[in-house]
Amino acid sequence: MLFLGAGFKYVIIFSIFMKVSFKKGFTVYYGERKEPIIICPHSGPALESTTSRDDNSETTASLLWRKMNGKLVIANVSRKRLWGVDFNRDIPPTKKAIESYNVFIKNTDLPVMIDYQKKYGWVAKDEEDYEERLKIYQGFWGEVEDENTIIFIHRQFNRLKSLPGLMDFISLAGKGIKKEKVYEVILESNVKYGEFFRRIEPGYKQAVLFETERLVAEAIKKHKVFDWGKFNLSTRGIFFRDLKVIKKYAEPYLIKRLEAKFTAENYLESAKNALKNSPCPRMTIENVFDGSLAHGPRRKLFTGKNKIVMEVEPSHFMNLWYPEETAIIIKDVIEKLMK
Repeated sequence: MLFLGAGFKYVIIFSIFMKVSFKKGFTVYYGERKEPIIICPHSGPALESTTSRDDNSETTASLLWRKMNGKLVIANVSRKRLWGVDFNRDIPPTKKAIESYNVFIKNTDLPVMIDYQKKYGWVAKDEEDYEERLKIYQGFWGEVEDENTIIFIHRQFNRLKSLPGLMDFISLAGKGIKKEKVYEVILESNVKYGEFFRRIEPGYKQAVLFETERLVAEAIKKHKVFDWGKFNLSTRGIFFRDLKVIKKYAEPYLIKRLEAKFTAENYLESAKNALKNSPCPRMTIENVFDGSLAHGPRRKLFTGKNKIVMEVEPSHFMNLWYPEETAIIIKDVIEKLMK
């Protein structure tokens, strides 16, 4: 028996019937019911970069599955296009996937790579490689496409751009659920769990600051200096989104100083001030993500049926520090939406 504090009840986790099926590229855990299906499409290994997986999404998802007793599908391949398959993107044309392989090997044409990654799930060395990855992709979606209640669990970075979003909800299928209902449920849930969110606010904001410091260090390591004029397109994009939030919450004199002299010290001081002035974190609706890049789910799940398809983006802080509470909150929201 576990007491989770304000907004939570005493909870007993019972053991459930479980059958495990180890597939190529993913693992399926079966409970006593067919639904809901809980999916972690980006839970595979972090190859090349530490941020290339949805950290601890599978932890939250497994706890949610134990409570909802449906089916759990966990990806176990990298989402990096060279190294594996991104199930959240679309099937690339064979010729384009093969032609793009060398582009990703060389890793020099960043705009082309970014544009490809927004649309397609893999590149391939040759036709045999392409067919192998296609089989994995089709097998993954074959496990989930026929069901009607589907929950995707991802990871939202502990980033300034996410403020005040502690957990973002995205409705991918409009036929099974109206967005007005989602807003209503999230609003009620923010009130219900408000005391819990206030209690964890200092830790969450500290996590956002740590991630901000990591991004600054990464930029200096990559470009040898913290200088906007020397940042490449990708680095500028990262800081541009966070700067919008800094300008929203930081005090004007700090913004003016940062605009006059864009240094790491001025940036971090402005970020700290923005965090101090930002509101208490809460659940949001399409605060950072809108589901427009979820080409895989849109291809495989939008078949005209009356589905409920929700994507949940808990912050890495929630997945790591409070996965049990996160699972309880998601279960509460989903069950209200299903009524």
